[in-house]
Amino acid sequence: MTTGPKRKLYIGLGVVISIVLLWSLFKDIEFAQLGTVLMKGNYFWLIPNVLMIVLTMYQRAYRWRDMVKPISPVPFKNLLAATCVGFMANNVLPLRLGEFVRAYSLSAQDKRISKSASLATIFVERMVFDLTALLLIFGAVFWLSDTLQSKVDDSITFGIYASIGIAIVGLFIMMLLATRPERVGGSIARYMFFLPTRAKETVKEIVMKFADGLQFMRDIRASLRVGFQTLMIWVLMGLSNLFVFQVFGFDVPYATAFVLLVVVSISILLPSSPGFVGVYHVGAVWSLTTYGVAKEDALSCALVLHATQYLVVTLMGFYFLKKEHLSLKNLEEEAVEESERSH
Repeated sequence: MTTGPKRKLYIGLGVVISIVLLWSLFKDIEFAQLGTVLMKGNYFWLIPNVLMIVLTMYQRAYRWRDMVKPISPVPFKNLLAATCVGFMANNVLPLRLGEFVRAYSLSAQDKRISKSASLATIFVERMVFDLTALLLIFGAVFWLSDTLQSKVDDSITFGIYASIGIAIVGLFIMMLLATRPERVGGSIARYMFFLPTRAKETVKEIVMKFADGLQFMRDIRASLRVGFQTLMIWVLMGLSNLFVFQVFGFDVPYATAFVLLVVVSISILLPSSPGFVGVYHVGAVWSLTTYGVAKEDALSCALVLHATQYLVVTLMGFYFLKKEHLSLKNLEEEAVEESERSH
């Protein structure tokens, strides 16, 4: 199957999954009750929630500044613009192209940062630091929450702690790649003995370009700053959920906000339509009902949570897209080309 049809298949699959999940959520809902819950909400509490969403976007840009600084100092405004544009693109474009759009947005604004180096920083940020922080938060909440422990069996418990261990190992592997790129690249090429010499050299070259984006990990203090900032980002995001709980007057443990954060973050990894429709809502509803919230109340909260985050992030992204005179269409085309090359 060629790349074009494959891409259309993935997009179609995501839309189908979103529709099926939305149907499963709404099929047994009392719509009159759902409307009543939404009408009675105290939406004043969305103000601090919105402020915290904006704050986390700024914090993400600050963290990224520490990651790209060894490559080339980049003005904070460029990092903030690229961050907001990338997250907006995930809301409006299929196939999570926002990560590629974010990298290309930065390189379009600052030619000193190559696309490959920018992509490397985003990869290690999302798949190593963010994942490790999320799993550590979830592990701590799981350990402290009797309610959550009662909902899972021993195999899932083992899987949670095993995932934490794997994430930490991944972090050390990235540090090894950052500090010993030539050795790691050479080792990978040697293990691919079945490839022709030219192909092995290409693999080694790709590894070296990727390692260029990991220079910050050669400085233990920079790595610790990025790790601390990552933890703060996710703590702020978890706390922001508490304000939306107040909209509906939920009386739930604080742990609920962080369980929802982790479960939703895992749920949105599934294929879906742009904006994570359906997968986001299923994760949020499961988290809330686990702590005894009625399904209509949980779905109301999920709808408001998603809508608020979606609107704030999307509006910020389009604002910076216009401010920096960038073209979403051009960024999307470059992102599609890169994603097709990577497959």
